[in-house]
Amino acid sequence: MAGDTRDSQTPIPPRGPPPGATEPPEHVKTPNKIYEVFSAPPPNANALPEGSGQNTAGGREKNPGLADAIKTVRVEDFKQVHMYPCVRESLLTGIGGGFAMGGVRALWGASVPKAANWAVGTFIFTAFANYEFCQYRRMLEKSHMKRAVEIIDRKKAEKEAEAKAKRDERRRLKEEADKKAEEDAKRKSSWKFW
Repeated sequence: MAGDTRDSQTPIPPRGPPPGATEPPEHVKTPNKIYEVFSAPPPNANALPEGSGQNTAGGREKNPGLADAIKTVRVEDFKQVHMYPCVRESLLTGIGGGFAMGGVRALWGASVPKAANWAVGTFIFTAFANYEFCQYRRMLEKSHMKRAVEIIDRKKAEKEAEAKAKRDERRRLKEEADKKAEEDAKRKSSWKFW
């Protein structure tokens, strides 16, 4: 190509993500194996903070507001809310608790609006409390699973080290036996009866 002025020795830079692209959030990423969840490398300590590159001549991007947050909400999110962890159980517990409290208040002679208010309040409190408790249990389970994976890895490494030591010891004993047999064969070969 006659019009190409680029040096043939200059390497072509690798193509990366477009400028301004970000990684997907953690809840969207799905690791292929459970082990990857627990053995993730620590974040880079030398990386710059999130907003450090935004104070260039182009100016700063504005902080997102409530209207920007509302634009991100989709109808599909509400259609799939029951699929999120702990939500279904929490909603069912809240409904049951609210129904029970509203019914008890109505039986004790409270007016219907007052009983309904108690039912709604109990539903909200019970659902949030159950959701937080469920999240706490999941966090504990995840930490226990992480600990179990660490213990399994450590025991596996210990077994491999022990097996390697046994193999090395057997190899050393076999080499000594072979050496001894070879020396015995040399000594026997020096004895000759005519």
